[in-house]
Formats: sequence, C-alpha cells, structure tokens
Amino acid sequence: MNTNNLKMKKLSIVVSLFNEEESLPHFYKALLSELEMVDVEYEILFVNDGSSDSSYEIINQLVQKNPHVRAIHFSRNYGHESAMLAGIDLCKGDAVICMDADLQHPPSMIPKMVSLMNEGYDVINMVR
Repeated sequence: MNTNNLKMKKLSIVVSLFNEEESLPHFYKALLSELEMVDVEYEILFVNDGSSDSSYEIINQLVQKNPHVRAIHFSRNYGHESAMLAGIDLCKGDAVICMDADLQHPPSMIPKMVSLMNEGYDVINMVR
C-alpha cells in the first residue's frame, strides 16, 4: 500500500472489445452511471480489437457525443492483451481500470476501486 494517500486527478477506463455491438450500449450506460458517482475527472478509452460488426460505428458515435470518450481502432484482431496494452500506453489518467465491454467486469465495482485507490492502494485486483 502507498502511504502517500494522494487523491488521483484523472481516472482512465480502458475498455477492450471485439464484436460487442449488442453489449456495448448496455456497458456504456452502466459505466456512465457508475462514473457519475465518483468525484474524479475521467476518460473512457475504447480499444476496438478489429471488430467486424458495428462496434466501430457505435464507438465513433460515443466519441462524437461525449468529450470524455476516446477510441483506438485496430485494423485487425491482435488479441485482448495487445488491446489492453495499447490502451494503457495511450491513456492519460493517474490511475487505470481495465475492463471488457461484455459486462464480465461489472462497472458497479468502480466506486469501490476508486475509494481504495484514494486510500493509497496502488494495485487493486477484483476477484469473482
């Protein structure tokens, strides 16, 4: 645990996805709902890992509507790990939460993670 107890200024949510047109709107709605409950500036960085469905278009619409949303679109599928690493490399936050857009990582845990980060924890691993 980091004893400096410094409050983060900006939180990055890195979201890896591949062909998630059905879950993406539900995930985004749930994510925004949770981010409204935490007192921190945020960015959402979607990393589209070469989707062949309408994920590309959905993400671009979100980018146009919300200045907190950014996107990386891979030209083909490179794999989950490559997508997450790209997002981590390009995010601008003081802290990063990595999630998948298929809702297997529940956005409802974000307030708890932010609270723990603000207590000084450097690494938080959520386990089902």
